[in-house]
Amino acid sequence: MKFRLQFASLLLSASVGCTLAATGTPVVDQDMRDTLRAMSDASTWGHPDQFGQYAGMQRYAKGEYADALKYFLIGAKYADKLSQLSIGLMYLHGDGVATNLILAYAWTAVSAERGYPQFVATRDRIWASLTPSQQVEAIRAQTIITAEYGDSVAKPRMTRELNYWRTQMTGSHIGFDSGVQHVDKAMLSGGVPSANCARRTLGNVPIAGCGGDVYARWRWDPKTYYSVVDSNWKGKVTVGDVQPVTVPPTRNAVRTPADGHIDGK
Repeated sequence: MKFRLQFASLLLSASVGCTLAATGTPVVDQDMRDTLRAMSDASTWGHPDQFGQYAGMQRYAKGEYADALKYFLIGAKYADKLSQLSIGLMYLHGDGVATNLILAYAWTAVSAERGYPQFVATRDRIWASLTPSQQVEAIRAQTIITAEYGDSVAKPRMTRELNYWRTQMTGSHIGFDSGVQHVDKAMLSGGVPSANCARRTLGNVPIAGCGGDVYARWRWDPKTYYSVVDSNWKGKVTVGDVQPVTVPPTRNAVRTPADGHIDGK
């Protein structure tokens, strides 16, 4: 959860004066740099949703907004809700695009369809800022975007990717063992784990070239994978047997800068 809240915060840094360099590039602290490094290290093989999200965040942090948008669109196409939220926030604040509250609402509305509290709050704040005529346009735009990026089409698209790449893994015909740690040459340096593999990881996403959880069942079974992804915003799960926790959002919702800034006009 912490990592993904940081990502959303990074997207809004352009609207907070003290976090913007003279060049207009977001200024990130060490903790954020560590997170971005973890994203760079993460294995997104067979997961275009994560690839789009992580590559988009890295480009955004560098102020490369056109490229960030391109990668967020990839993540959005494969049902990544943070990528969809990110696109909406870019339109909200005019990051590399012309400020457009209609598209800002439409994208955040699509991102909020699973009911993630922070996403819903951001969508609702933008909606409240629209005029009645803008609201009509926003609903039309949402309908168009949903037809291509909504869960009803994006989740099956992502499911096909998971199923396809699962069959490409060596030994996949014998099944998965989420308790097995896979060690390869990239993990070792003089007989001990390399520094690269000892770096900060991004939640449960394995480091590229370091084995670990690459073959874990939860990463390849669509139902379990979606449950784990949703838990990043809704609750907690134990990888393996998924155990979603239902909690009152008023107690557990975490405020982000997204909850208080819609004035990027």
